[in-house]
This record gives sequence, structure tokens and C-alpha cells, in this order.
Amino acid sequence: MRRIYSDKTAWKRIYRANRDKINDPNLIYPNQVFLIPRGKPDTYTVMAGDTLGRIASYWEVYNDRGQWKRIYDANRGAIGSDPNVLQPGTVLSIPR
Repeated sequence: MRRIYSDKTAWKRIYRANRDKINDPNLIYPNQVFLIPRGKPDTYTVMAGDTLGRIASYWEVYNDRGQWKRIYDANRGAIGSDPNVLQPGTVLSIPR
């Protein structure tokens, strides 16, 4: 992981990109194949339990929970009138 990210805490980024394959991030097995995200994404797929603040706080998004409104403003049509209600599977645009 350090060869790709130069940061041992970047495992969280790999975990988020592979939540459909990893039930417990402390238990991975030989021969599992994972997506290794590079760069900063233009989209984010909502997972159960996500909030706009949590999404904005991810390093690869904005690394700042307070930037949630940028995501909301860009995705009002997909999210609806209540920014506190996110539907899993919704693909959000991440404005850069």
C-alpha cells in the first residue's frame, strides 16, 4: 500500500472502494482482488449509513466535513429536498 499511496492510513480508501468485497477490514484473504483507487474521484456511490458530511470528510473527496453543501448543491436533483436522507446506490457528482 505504501508503494502506491506513501501513507499507511490509506487502507481506508481501499476499503471504501471495495466495501462490496470486504465485510471486515481486519480480515482479508489471499487471492482476493481489490480495486486500488488513484487520484480523486469525480463521483461517489452512496453506501448505507453515509451522510454528506462523512462523504465530504473522506481524504479523496474534500478531507473536510464542512464541505458537504458543495456535494448537496451539485446533486440536489438526485438527493431531493432533505440533505440528511441519502439512498444507498445513488451516484453523486463530486465538484472539483
